[in-house]
Amino acid sequence: MGWRHLHVGRKGDNLTIQNRQVWKEEWRWINAETVRLPDPLIGSDILSHMICEIGPQSRPTRFAAVKLQSELWSFYIPD
Repeated sequence: MGWRHLHVGRKGDNLTIQNRQVWKEEWRWINAETVRLPDPLIGSDILSHMICEIGPQSRPTRFAAVKLQSELWSFYIPD
């Protein structure tokens, strides 16, 4: 599975993925899985992102997320 970068923002911002407000839903960390992806702020760094889902389990919205410095978060979505 490939991933593409979507967003860098602060916790609680208005990030929406597939019509779901990311910070207003409970995240499910899928089997404690991670994926190693570039840090969008420092491209030479590779970070372990949590693979998470939100929404109903019958039609989940999947993304990868990691906390960066200064309360920023980075999000990738499946490509």
